[in-house]
Amino acid sequence: MKQEIKTFLSNRLQLTLCEEKTRITHARTEEALFLGTRLKLGAEGEAKLTLTTNMWGKKFKRRSTGWETMMKAPLPKLLKRLSDRGFCTKEGNPIAKSGWAFLDPDQIILLYSSVNRGIQNYYRFVDNWAQLQRIQYILQYSLAMTLGRKFQISTPKVFKRFGKALTYVIRDKEGKEKKTISFYLNHDWTKNRDAFQNRERADIDLIRSEMYMRSRSSIANPCCICGDTLDKAQIEMHHVRHVRKLSDKRQATGFNRILRMLNRKQIPVCKTCHEKIHRGKHDSLKLSDMAYLPT
Repeated sequence: MKQEIKTFLSNRLQLTLCEEKTRITHARTEEALFLGTRLKLGAEGEAKLTLTTNMWGKKFKRRSTGWETMMKAPLPKLLKRLSDRGFCTKEGNPIAKSGWAFLDPDQIILLYSSVNRGIQNYYRFVDNWAQLQRIQYILQYSLAMTLGRKFQISTPKVFKRFGKALTYVIRDKEGKEKKTISFYLNHDWTKNRDAFQNRERADIDLIRSEMYMRSRSSIANPCCICGDTLDKAQIEMHHVRHVRKLSDKRQATGFNRILRMLNRKQIPVCKTCHEKIHRGKHDSLKLSDMAYLPT
């Protein structure tokens, strides 16, 4: 059968079967890894009898574990992936992610939330769904340690300052509350095998688009310096890391004056103007000299 499938894929679909990744396993005694999910036929332990109803309304007993396909998230592989990405040690103990400590607090929280949401959104249907609490715990405490490294405080003081949900309040220049960012914490660990079949999106499937909205670019727009629209493929984004570093406390110099006056972290420019910016040839540029002011 494997050879027939290989021939069909090659002759009809022009696809090549990867021999290294393709193997035959016994569905009851072995597990198969497919699309990051462990598959096995039959649950562990003795088969259970459940009372169910057929299409005619007649009730009957059936085995609930004997031939049921078990789908589980590969927790050891997930822990190894988190370890490789710098969220925890090889033993699964949370650690600070040093590479993110230089970011703004709200950016750090949103990045950790996106990782937590992504994993939970992908594995919402698995049978060992409740065990993913371990993943959320690692990300939660890794976030706390990263914030602690940023503010040079201990992890308990981080939770005391930002709360269990690690909530950060963004304020405007007048000190008024503008936006609140919290780490995504899931509290519903009830198994839902049909999660991926539901047409109505549950709360776990509502992925925030704020990261995209905060970092979206105008790369399809013409160059705001020379107005070049001939080659959109050459449009690039010139950006700075933090607008707050261009505040009144520190006098902005060079082309950063333009970014501070526009109150923008990035602007679309053509490749030629981008190179001139980094060479300092646009340091004396004025707002009136620009082709248009990006909004």
